[in-house]
Amino acid sequence: LRELRDGEDCFIDELWQPAAGRGIPLLAAQFPRTYLDPNRHAGDIDLVASDDGINIAGGNDASGMGRGVGPGGRMRPGQDAVTYTGNQYLTINGGTIVVEAAGDGLDVNGAVKMTGGLVVVNGPIENMNSALDYDAGFTISGGFLIAAGSAGMAQAPDASSSQYSIQITYPSPLQAGAAVHIESSDGDEVVTFAPLKIYQSIVFSSPELAEGVTYDLYYEGSAAGEEQGGLYLDGTYTPGESIATFTISDTVTRIGNSYR
Repeated sequence: LRELRDGEDCFIDELWQPAAGRGIPLLAAQFPRTYLDPNRHAGDIDLVASDDGINIAGGNDASGMGRGVGPGGRMRPGQDAVTYTGNQYLTINGGTIVVEAAGDGLDVNGAVKMTGGLVVVNGPIENMNSALDYDAGFTISGGFLIAAGSAGMAQAPDASSSQYSIQITYPSPLQAGAAVHIESSDGDEVVTFAPLKIYQSIVFSSPELAEGVTYDLYYEGSAAGEEQGGLYLDGTYTPGESIATFTISDTVTRIGNSYR
């Protein structure tokens, strides 16, 4: 209630009535600045950023556009010069996070822990940044993660995670809207995603991925139905070109040649 009241504009008509009484035009919007959406989870975030989408310990510097300290203490472009101190974390345990960023999608100068929720990242097109950028580990044990972006500095969740992940690196950048589709060899759909921006790397993790199961990877085709940030939540997919078949055997399955 407090947050709603903070966004309330009270007595505006009365404040401006003298001006209107003198013939000065007054334009009034009939839609409130603050409203309650009963269908929205408290943890839902939708953002578009000209630099990093979500930045942990970025300070007020140039963030993803500068140089910084990467894993092992080496300098690498696209990070802040902030040394991990052990108390900088991004924890995701529910809700829906949709990010479109020109810099890093999720930039964490520390560790990431994901146990639930839905995360969709349409990340950078320049290789100096990445859809996921972390220094001290990314463990995932639940939830649904898909992140598209450039390939030069692409990262996936750690091999120490209890949930399986896939990292796909294409030989060259693909156009925005070119769909990536994964289904099991039995034909059960796992994910259909049409990134909103040019991309060369896809990172994907879901509880539906299982060890020993064989999957088919498709490129392009067409999708229809409800989508969020390019991720199709339901609907239909018309197959495009089958470009790979793989079997989950490791915590992180890599397809294509990773830059890292």
